[in-house]
Amino acid sequence: MRRVILIGVMLILTPFLVGNSSPALRVMLDFFATPNHVPLFVAAEQGFFMDEGIETDILIPANPSDPLKLAAARTVEVALTPQINFIIARSAGLPLISIGTLIQTPLGGLLSLKEYGVEKLADLRGLRIGYSLAPLEPVLWQTMLASVGVTSDDFQLVNVGFNTVLSLLSHNVDAIGAFRNFEVPQVALLGHEPVFFPQEDYGVPDTCEIILVTNPQLIKERPETLRAFIAGLARGITFTKQHPHDALEIFLHANPELDDALNRQAYEITLPFYADEAGNDRAEEWEKMQAYLFKNGVIKDVCPLDQLYTDQFLTDS
Repeated sequence: MRRVILIGVMLILTPFLVGNSSPALRVMLDFFATPNHVPLFVAAEQGFFMDEGIETDILIPANPSDPLKLAAARTVEVALTPQINFIIARSAGLPLISIGTLIQTPLGGLLSLKEYGVEKLADLRGLRIGYSLAPLEPVLWQTMLASVGVTSDDFQLVNVGFNTVLSLLSHNVDAIGAFRNFEVPQVALLGHEPVFFPQEDYGVPDTCEIILVTNPQLIKERPETLRAFIAGLARGITFTKQHPHDALEIFLHANPELDDALNRQAYEITLPFYADEAGNDRAEEWEKMQAYLFKNGVIKDVCPLDQLYTDQFLTDS
């Protein structure tokens, strides 16, 4: 089995292995490698994909907006992405369909610091909340605050770009959108006491943090390859849950630059959230999140569920 991590677009892909009967399955991460991706690297390094009869290349995008576009264009076969981002892209007309899940729960929410006098979400009334991505983040944070009686007139949204943690620690804002498995341990390691409010506890529908998507045409052309990929990933998830220490060491051996306290803590937080068997079949969750995005004007069209995801590649289907 061959695994190659590339940064940037596909023009720098190395040639396929001599004698390989079919091209390697190109799998693009949602961004740079993080502990979110441990089971994928485990499946590659332990030979689970090879056992299923496929080669895989794990690719790193130059920009986090690239994976969905490249999967739609079939420049890569599989892309990792947040479920919300996928629904937005699908509504915009990109030819994509979800075939599995890596992280089955949301990781996002609002993060503040105890030193700012914030103990409960309603304490953000009258304060400044930093965000990076519009229109999605403002909708999420407005939903959360509305659930505790704080209207959009009661707080200030501040676009801080991607300098979210710096903006919080310098007190340019009083809270930021954050991930519970990264920014929360990050500020704690820097000596601050984080106060985190999970989005699903405050009115935002449940969502999968990372799903796997492909162009629907590939399902027709290479169904067995996709089935083998999901089976190998499911084995990677099972191994990670059963052997968490070994799984982390495998990941860090492949990504030695990530061997630090933050990434080790991030992994411990993420471990319970990997999707069992790469499952993708929670119809009610798909329906509620799409309806939520439509109601709040984030998407203009609603797709039938069978155009959003398929469970035909799950190991128990």
